[in-house]
Amino acid sequence: MDIENMNIFQLEEYLKELKGELAKLDKRRPKNEASEDFEDWADEHEELEDVIDDVCDRIDEIAQNTP
Repeated sequence: MDIENMNIFQLEEYLKELKGELAKLDKRRPKNEASEDFEDWADEHEELEDVIDDVCDRIDEIAQNTP
C-alpha cells in the first residue's frame, strides 16, 4: 500500500489490520528456533513490524503537521 497517499484515518485502519496480522503470526510461531520454519517466520515477522513502524511514523508525521 502507498501509505504516503493515505489520510490519517486510512492509516489508523491499516495499522489495526497490520496489528491483527501480527497477532495471528505470533500465534503461529514455530517452537523450534533452530528450524528453517522459524527463520521464515522471523523474516515475515520482521517485515510486518517494519511496515507497522512505517505506518506509525507516517501517522506521527501527519499529526505533527496538523494544526
